[in-house]
Amino acid sequence: MLLLMNNNNLKESSYTINNMSEINKELYHDYLNRLNQMNSYQSYLKVIKKRDNLTNLKNYFNKYIFISIQDFHQGHYDKLFFTNKDLKYYLNQYPEKRGHKNIIKEEKVYRIFLRYLR
Repeated sequence: MLLLMNNNNLKESSYTINNMSEINKELYHDYLNRLNQMNSYQSYLKVIKKRDNLTNLKNYFNKYIFISIQDFHQGHYDKLFFTNKDLKYYLNQYPEKRGHKNIIKEEKVYRIFLRYLR
């Protein structure tokens, strides 16, 4: 899942977010709140009997959060999928929602949403 960065406004606002934010627990907590998934994450922590830390946040995102970076960036939080398979199907239907992973890796704040889609 990758973000297209050919729109200058999108690119400029992404860099603004990148410069203002560091990758930390608070950033990922903000993402979970935007996606309305914070309660699910807290339940997940209780089930696995672990504390809230960056590693557990990353594990949760990798297992349970599947959204196009472009949809997330544009505030389309209802486009959250429950499986990688559903996200792949969606991205095949809407190829304009894809982008290049190297651009996302440079952005860093959206890197948590990258998925292997082959």
